[in-house]
Amino acid sequence: MTWLSNAARLALRGGAFARPNWLFWLDFILYPLLAIGLVVRDCDALGWRWAGLAAAGFLGFTLLEYWMHRLPLHGLLYHGSHERHHTHPAEYVVFPIWYTPPIFAGAWMVLSVAPFVGFIIGYCWFLVWHHVLHHADLNRFPSAVRRYALWHLAHHHDPGCNFGITLPLWDYLFGTWRAAPQSGGRA
Repeated sequence: MTWLSNAARLALRGGAFARPNWLFWLDFILYPLLAIGLVVRDCDALGWRWAGLAAAGFLGFTLLEYWMHRLPLHGLLYHGSHERHHTHPAEYVVFPIWYTPPIFAGAWMVLSVAPFVGFIIGYCWFLVWHHVLHHADLNRFPSAVRRYALWHLAHHHDPGCNFGITLPLWDYLFGTWRAAPQSGGRA
């Protein structure tokens, strides 16, 4: 039962680990299934308007991700697992169970289905993209991905810039964009 108490502690507090843990992979499974289920449920409404609303939801997620990363994670909550993530970026980060669901519950209450699906897809993109930046063999990716990883690495060395993990647009608009170093290691 020790694994159960460790999992419960991790679910409540989050953390960073040298090896991925099953809770790390849980969001990679649950949120895409939620998005697929909502698309199937709303399939009668699919079309260009629906796709545009979903794209707006995706963009809304990237804006929220930028501000959540910039303000709480680099302000009041810059300690614990996020600070450790900056000093040990190759570790696997697990958000506490109370962190993500309330954000999605709030989005569900204010968005219709299409933008909510886009919001979920934005989160899925964040999960995959952040995983690639920190854990994939970047030599197997196009040079644009390697350049983006270097751009993100600049954030780990200067936590006052490059907050947009999923989209650098917000860093350009809010004046926090900094050029990537010319060379370096994994983000």
